[in-house]
Amino acid sequence: MRILVIGAGASGLVTAKVAVQQGHEVSIVEASSAIGGTFENKSYQDSRMVSSKHLTCFSDFRSPDADMHMTLADYVVYLQEYSKHFGITELVRFKVKVLGVQANSEKDGYDVTLQADGDDSHPRVEHWDAVAVCSGLHNVPRVPTFKGQELFSGTILHSCNYKEPSIFRDKHVLIIGTGETAFDIGYAAATHNAASVTMSTRHGFVSVPSAFGEKNPPLDCVIMNWATHAWESKWAQRVGLHWWVTTKFTRLGFLIMTGSTYGFNQWVGKRFNMTWDEGRKHIVNKSARCMPLLSRKAKKNASWIRRFIYSWTDTDHTHIPLDIDLVEGSVQEFDKEAVHFDTKSGSKKVGTDLVVLATGYRQRFPFLMADCGRDDPLPDKHFILNDTEPRLAYIGFIRPNVGAIPPMAEMQAMWWCQKLAGKVVPGSELDESCYRLKESRLPYGVDYGYYMFALAKEIGVAPSLRHWFWRSWRILITCGFGQAHMPIFRLQGPYRDPAAEATCKGELFKVILSRPFVMNLVFFIEALGFGAINAVASVLESRRGQVLAVGMG
Repeated sequence: MRILVIGAGASGLVTAKVAVQQGHEVSIVEASSAIGGTFENKSYQDSRMVSSKHLTCFSDFRSPDADMHMTLADYVVYLQEYSKHFGITELVRFKVKVLGVQANSEKDGYDVTLQADGDDSHPRVEHWDAVAVCSGLHNVPRVPTFKGQELFSGTILHSCNYKEPSIFRDKHVLIIGTGETAFDIGYAAATHNAASVTMSTRHGFVSVPSAFGEKNPPLDCVIMNWATHAWESKWAQRVGLHWWVTTKFTRLGFLIMTGSTYGFNQWVGKRFNMTWDEGRKHIVNKSARCMPLLSRKAKKNASWIRRFIYSWTDTDHTHIPLDIDLVEGSVQEFDKEAVHFDTKSGSKKVGTDLVVLATGYRQRFPFLMADCGRDDPLPDKHFILNDTEPRLAYIGFIRPNVGAIPPMAEMQAMWWCQKLAGKVVPGSELDESCYRLKESRLPYGVDYGYYMFALAKEIGVAPSLRHWFWRSWRILITCGFGQAHMPIFRLQGPYRDPAAEATCKGELFKVILSRPFVMNLVFFIEALGFGAINAVASVLESRRGQVLAVGMG
């Protein structure tokens, strides 16, 4: 099958690689002049990945000697090396824009209108059997307009145009938004001689750092598969047992360690829908360097005993004299020298001469859909495709709660290639309901582990604990007690790669050993508890099924 891949970022490269290895003829079109997509085009000084190397790297091209959280520049180099290693680079046509993708029922495929950069008068149409849309999340900035904005005498800058922090010197900086880029910019402003820094949020956020020190494993590796988002009973899935239990322990842990249950050392900015019963709602902000600067002011207003107990979380930031203020409310209007907010306590005025709009990006597919003023929707089936158009795939657009998009794109590409071959075994609606984040601000927000295993089960690549129990105890522990790293989905099934066994026995097993003893003990106790509950539930479900079968017979 001839497949056109739109975009040469991480998602496009891995989709092309998987498709080529499955015997398809592939071409990639990239609007820019370089490999890397968002990581190349939207990088800024000191920007780093918030997902670890263990999770982010593709299944068969590991980088164990890299920094735990690579700089964006280093990750672009990694993508270049990956592309060269698998012979993908020569498949890329740079500086080629996609103007339109139109289904052609007569030829059973798609007519794609392309235009080379600088050749406005000569678009050409190519026919392809299938198309993979991998154009990335961060292409069309979301730029809101506010009442009185035209009166403002300062500078208004969208975060997509931010490159380096010298622009903040002596400025009164206001950042609208509290996502990961906003946190990076807030920290940069506070540490590069800004006169003041204020951030604003409408609905709050959940902040948990991507790492807890050099001696501890990263956040995205402090997660266990067994009986949490894999190998669960149907009852546990229906009631959300894993999330119902772990949400309470996680928030209680935050309280004991940092004095707040909102997030890790997060004393301000509580997410509006945060509850104790269900944590499967939030996309975690893992770029948390500025969180201590936001919390410090709240701590100063707390009792002396709480300040004394929880001051340890701020010791790495004592050299930064500037606190960051947080306004919790919506922008009301601009005037010449300030922005007014509507908050619970009334109107609040923030003086500023530099406003950074960290307001994210619109999801747009202009070559497929007309602009209706809203984000363009993703397809129904796993956010990859619609059943009526299996040859048109959208890969790399979902957002995980705690995870990374590149490995999810690899799993999506594997799933799609099996779909094209007619080898996908439909999964349960229960699996789909489990991976969707409840009340998330993004309709395509997913639980990373649940999502990975849902797709893996449909294409026969989910690892079997029973299989590895008799063959390798290291792989057994890595699959059961580790995170849903991509190499565990290359151990068995149609995408089996012998090198994945070495990765699981070595690199990923060492990640589990790097956890503190107490942490692994807690996971062991959790595994026993969840395992026992799920075993009982499975037996009861099995007996109920037998009773129903006899009754119907």
